[in-house]
Parts: sequence; C-alpha cells; structure tokens
Amino acid sequence: MWVTLDFEASGLTEASYPIEVGYSLPDGNSISLLINPDTSPENWQHWDDFAETEIHGLSRFELKKDGLSVIDVCKHLNGALCYYSDVLCDSQWDLFWLGRLYKAAHMRPTFTLTEVGHWLLNHDGVSRQDFLAALESLGPAPHRAEADAKYIREALSMTLGKERCS
Repeated sequence: MWVTLDFEASGLTEASYPIEVGYSLPDGNSISLLINPDTSPENWQHWDDFAETEIHGLSRFELKKDGLSVIDVCKHLNGALCYYSDVLCDSQWDLFWLGRLYKAAHMRPTFTLTEVGHWLLNHDGVSRQDFLAALESLGPAPHRAEADAKYIREALSMTLGKERCS
C-alpha cells in the first residue's frame, strides 16, 4: 500500500519553497493543498515568474488568498499519511520541499518520503528507467501537485504491472 506525493514550488533554486502539495492514495482518492508562503517564519520571498506563467500557473496572490498555513498543511499531511509505510515521490526536489515545509512549521513528518528510484531497488526486475519510460509514455506532466501525484501513481502502477508479468 503506497501513496504518491508531489510538490509544486516557487522556483527551482535553493531559495525557493513549496507552494502546493498533492497526494494520491491507494483507493484512488487524491487531494491538493495550496500553501500560503506568508505563513512561513522562514521569509519565503523568492518567486520565479517563469514557473508561474509556464509551469504551475499559480500566483502569489492566489496562494495568499486560498493557501493554508504551513502548520495546517503539515498537520493535514501527518494525519493523512501516517498510516502508510511507503510515501513516494519522483524527484529529489520533493524531498527538499518536504524538509523546507516541515522546517518552516517547526514540525516533523509522521511518514517517510522516498524517491521512487530508490524504492524500486527493492523490486527485482524493475528499475528507475522502467518508471521513467512509463512516465514518458503518459505524455507531459500536468505540473499541478494533485494531478502529478496521480500521474506518478499511474506510471508506477504500469511499472509494477510489468514486474508481475515478468
């Protein structure tokens, strides 16, 4: 029983921070949470206009208006994901965003986030390359956290299905 999780961020630099998190559960349910950067005591100011206009399409105004506090997002994730032994992401960046989010909230996650390639090392006959090929076969990622978490789940299901057929 594994969960997939994805973040969208203000950019792709060390100065950027998470602005949305989404996950997809084994039963098919999924959720997305916007994160209000003004609720972080870490002074989250970096903003990449290219990421807003060309990647995720989220504005700072939208995050301030509709986003939850970093504490509320962490509480939600802790409550929803603590029951799963495998919470998976497709990028090392997601591990960075998770750490940045929980640091801002002065909290610790009740779950462990693992990059898919590392997790697949425990599945004989399946590699990160198989997963990347499955992702590619699905076409471009939507670049919104919940949709991307579902996209990762679908690619991983395809990859593991290949394992069972081998």
